[in-house]
Parts: sequence; structure tokens; C-alpha cells
Amino acid sequence: MKHSAKTAIINSFKELLNKRPLDKITIKEICEYCDVNRQTFYYHFTDIMDIFKFIVSEELSAEIAQNRTFETWKGGFLATMNYLKKNSRMILHIYHSSYRSEANTYFTNLSNKLLHNVVTECIERMEVKISDEDQIFIVNFYRRVFNGLIIDWVIAGMKEDPQIILSKLLVMISGSIPRSVAGFAKNKKYNF
Repeated sequence: MKHSAKTAIINSFKELLNKRPLDKITIKEICEYCDVNRQTFYYHFTDIMDIFKFIVSEELSAEIAQNRTFETWKGGFLATMNYLKKNSRMILHIYHSSYRSEANTYFTNLSNKLLHNVVTECIERMEVKISDEDQIFIVNFYRRVFNGLIIDWVIAGMKEDPQIILSKLLVMISGSIPRSVAGFAKNKKYNF
């Protein structure tokens, strides 16, 4: 019963979020929509944003599970874009709500984790050492590039094909993560 109640809450939330902005959805409404009580809701989730994070974490993780490495990050980026496009109504309803900042923070943390794995793997493959501070700098740089592209795309209504965006991105950064790692490893005193 517990699992089916959680599933009902998630499905109700997704249906409501596809119809209207997040600010217009209440916990009471979700509970009424799926016929569960508030106590059941709070057993599974702390608040409305917690449902969103759970959904994205579960669904997006499944989409990009095989694409979290240096060799496959392109597939992960494309899977993320395709997931967002497939769920564009939900994403736009969150983006155009008061929860936008919290959603951005969530996606920033997710991007940091994924890019940290990619940069760490690159450092290990190249058998170089760079400081944690420099590794964080590289991760933050690429996170801003990737997240900036995604945010601009969302603002524009997610019309452009994700494959075209990835192709343009590859033209701009092809080989740049290894060059960044090599540059930081070589120039320890930043005499670029």
C-alpha cells in the first residue's frame, strides 16, 4: 500500500504540473487528486519541491545512468536535454514559478556531481595531479557552460533540437576538458 500511495502522489503531482504552474498546486490538492491524506503525503515527501526532486532524480538518473563518464558525457548531456524536452510542460511550469531558484540550485548540484566524475576520470586517465581547488574551478566552468545553455534553451521554450545544441557545443569545447586538466597540471603557479 505504501508504494502505491507514493506512486499515486507522484503521478498526481505530474498530472497537475502538466496542467499549471507549480505555484498553483497545493499539497491539499495533490492529496485530493489521488485520494490520500496529508499524513500519507508527509510520510513520503517533505514538501512539493521534494516530489519534483524525487521525480527528476529517479527519471533523469535512469536516462543518464550509462552516460556519466568522460567518454560518454555527450550521451548524458543529450539524455538530459531530451528528458527536459519530453517533460517540457512540467519544466516550464517550474521555471515560471517561485520555485525557480530552488530548481536551479538542484540542477546545479546535479551538474556538479556529474561533471566532477567526468573531470576526475579525465585526471586519472591522464595520470596528472591538480589541486582540489583547480578541479573545482574546472567543474564550475563547465557546469556554467552546460547549465547556461540549458537555461537559455528553457527560456526560449525548448524549441531547438537537443542534438543540434549538442553538435554546436561539441564544436565549441571539443577536447577542452583534457586541455584544461593538462593546463592546470602543467602550470601549477598559473603563469599562463
